[in-house]
Amino acid sequence: MNPFDLLRAAVCATPGIRCDTWYLFVDPAIVRFFGEGLGETLKLSVASVLLSFVVGLLFALGRLSTRPWIRWPSILYIETIRALPVLLLIVYFGIKGTALFRPIMTPIFGEDFELSRFWAGVLGLSLYTSAVLAEIIRAGITALPKGQTEAASALGLSYVGSMRFVVLPQALRLMVPAMMGQLTTVIKDTSLVATIGVFELVRQGRVIYTQFFNPLEVFLYIAVIYFVICFALSQASRRLELRAPVEARIKIEEVQLRDQVA
Repeated sequence: MNPFDLLRAAVCATPGIRCDTWYLFVDPAIVRFFGEGLGETLKLSVASVLLSFVVGLLFALGRLSTRPWIRWPSILYIETIRALPVLLLIVYFGIKGTALFRPIMTPIFGEDFELSRFWAGVLGLSLYTSAVLAEIIRAGITALPKGQTEAASALGLSYVGSMRFVVLPQALRLMVPAMMGQLTTVIKDTSLVATIGVFELVRQGRVIYTQFFNPLEVFLYIAVIYFVICFALSQASRRLELRAPVEARIKIEEVQLRDQVA
């Protein structure tokens, strides 16, 4: 008996495993069905990260502002959102998103405007991720030597000019590994969007196991897909992280650890 057969026999001997349904995962129609869910997962992740980066950048700059009326609202937003569960935000936008955005969107889309479940999920994920990215961006900016800002001021650049042309281009390069790590987190968090009815990877799996009564096999299959994607991203993030200065890595790692604790 070859190693594959031994592994199959060991798996099939596990209580709750139905080996008679393994053929489903090589069926082209089933693979295509899971592929549609994976595509939705990736679209959710990319849209959430892009939107949250823009919002996170604004709040990071707001938190670094010397003006209290800008700094304190930014701090309140970041600390409040980071303390909330992602699932709570997703469910909130899934239930109240349409009522919340209808007054703004009605002049554009008309009285029939309804926030789709996809964008409700994106908003829930983006709201939380933007608060985390705001802290990562702030850590990247403060990790730069003060001489960079002083040199920009000596050249006659304003605060906005020094941020745009000197500080942010360097800080963003330092933040790429941490942002890729956050993308990995967002990909895993998209599984929570299934609770509001978005047919991403986990929701597609639910459709399969409710029909064939094989949840363990389906979740094992889904876990392998998540592992392959997230492991590849984490390895790429680690390689990029090794190129960053030690001081910047330490500051950004502190932010990530605080976020995990929260």
